[in-house]
Amino acid sequence: MYHPHCFVVSLIQVFTVNTHDALTVRQGIRAIRANSQKPTMIWFTLALFSSLLTGISLVLAAPTHNYPTLVRLRIEGETNTIFDRIVLTHGHPVTASGVRHPCDGTNNHAHPFPGPTAIAALDDASRIGRFAWDGTWFPRFEDYLVTMIAGVPAVKNESDFWHLILNYRDAPAGGCQLRVRAFDEVLFAYSAANKTLKLSGPREARVGVPITLTVTDGATDAPVAGALVANETSDVNGHVSVAFFRTGSRNLKAERSDAIRSRKHLVKVRPNRWMSLWNWVELINPTLTSKLAGFNAKFLSF
Repeated sequence: MYHPHCFVVSLIQVFTVNTHDALTVRQGIRAIRANSQKPTMIWFTLALFSSLLTGISLVLAAPTHNYPTLVRLRIEGETNTIFDRIVLTHGHPVTASGVRHPCDGTNNHAHPFPGPTAIAALDDASRIGRFAWDGTWFPRFEDYLVTMIAGVPAVKNESDFWHLILNYRDAPAGGCQLRVRAFDEVLFAYSAANKTLKLSGPREARVGVPITLTVTDGATDAPVAGALVANETSDVNGHVSVAFFRTGSRNLKAERSDAIRSRKHLVKVRPNRWMSLWNWVELINPTLTSKLAGFNAKFLSF
């Protein structure tokens, strides 16, 4: 559990980081509330006002303070997504292979001050997601090599292993040396692929009205062709058209055999009051509508 002052720091992160959207704000607040000792509105309000000045000072002095930080932590297994949530984390000792060691960025003198790290975030996520992880400690680097996450060992063959990626790029250091900042994207992927897909596009759709999503290489923003999104394939420009037949929320992902699948892209599907019966038939069976259109043309020609 964190001190009330720390939650103010986290709230400031939620509302000041430019890369977030409405969904990220909601997830961030849920992550903060989940770690509170008294998750009530009264406590939350009192903590906010009583600690505002302290929180701002901690943000301004960020390099010297190991304050709780919100990061996007994702774990992609061989065939499925194991974890994909915003996590509130800070640098702290972790235990792997029965041995406890610091994991706060000061490892191997990587940083002069402690702070949140990639493996510390993994450790916090394991408690939230109720999965186990393990790693081998290397004294020379004062860091862990992840050997297992959620029952999946690091090496099942020579090409697959647990790959650490920060903001769509290969991690430049070990997970206990690698410092993370607010809303960084931390990814542990069981794959040897050197490309991580990114899926972007509208967050809202109407029943029966196609929307266009874009699949890109997360590191270079180059379009990716041949990726599957809801059983549709992206073209040479990375574009893929998707339509929905029912209202509700849809979590979409882009996948390709030689790449790491994308983060989930949430689309809310709303009713379409103007959709005609013809539109429904066209969506369900395009061949039938083309035949009907041809029959209608022949009938009118007489």
